Amino acid sequence: MREYIASSDIANEISMKRSVFNGSFLVVEGVTDARLYGKFTDADECYVIPAHSKDNVRLSVTEMFKRRNDKKVAGIIDSDTDRLRDVSYGPPLFVTDSRDADTVLIKSKALDNVLTEYGDRDKIKRFVERYGTIRDSVVASCYPLGLLMYMSEMNDHSLSFRDLDHDLFINKKNLRTDLKEMADTVIKNSQRPDIDADTLLSKLAKELKNEHDPWDVCRGHDMISVLAIGLRNIFGSYNCRYIKNGELAGALRLAYDEATFKDSNLYKCSNEWFTRNKMKVWT
Repeated sequence: MREYIASSDIANEISMKRSVFNGSFLVVEGVTDARLYGKFTDADECYVIPAHSKDNVRLSVTEMFKRRNDKKVAGIIDSDTDRLRDVSYGPPLFVTDSRDADTVLIKSKALDNVLTEYGDRDKIKRFVERYGTIRDSVVASCYPLGLLMYMSEMNDHSLSFRDLDHDLFINKKNLRTDLKEMADTVIKNSQRPDIDADTLLSKLAKELKNEHDPWDVCRGHDMISVLAIGLRNIFGSYNCRYIKNGELAGALRLAYDEATFKDSNLYKCSNEWFTRNKMKVWT
């Protein structure tokens, strides 16, 4: 049902709540974003609303702020590929420091805390000695897939990256990506793509020569999937042999603390604007 929720529904929800609440509204993309950012908001002064899509955040906040003249509404959106495409936003919309909220978590010390809880110290040491840090390995694994998404978006290839089975192309010994298997998996996952796997790989090889910031390229959903594969098969302890992606994402959110959040550009930029506009959002 969430796909049928429009930005006007979100704006109307805010307007209805405004009749009994005089504080700030923070609109975010999804339920998990609400859980993450909700940890750092003043619950008495700020109401967090999941809008169920990036467009819904952008359009509903614009509607409230500009057309309905409610100056106590702001939104947080994922960067996605915006930085790669030189697309930018300004207040009252604020953008994640890297591609999305999950990549922010993995880039932070939250990953180290989760690995302490779920990883096996000796197994991690052996992996790092052979292949490098787990964070770097996950980034390297997800970078080609992120580029495919960017290429599909830029060239309208109609490729679908929804519900991909990462086990089909991620090596369970070193987390490296089999590019051919990855391309085949994406093609099979897509309905009537206008490109074949060989042509896709040829274009990918050219795109890999460009120097993009991997934290703007890699998708957090893919990073969590690869990290879960590593924990289940390579460097995890006994308590995560069957860990699921949702559980791992939840653990990362819990491990992301207030001090780390307040060191982010998202917090600094938004808090400055909130203070200047007399909005109480963050604790």
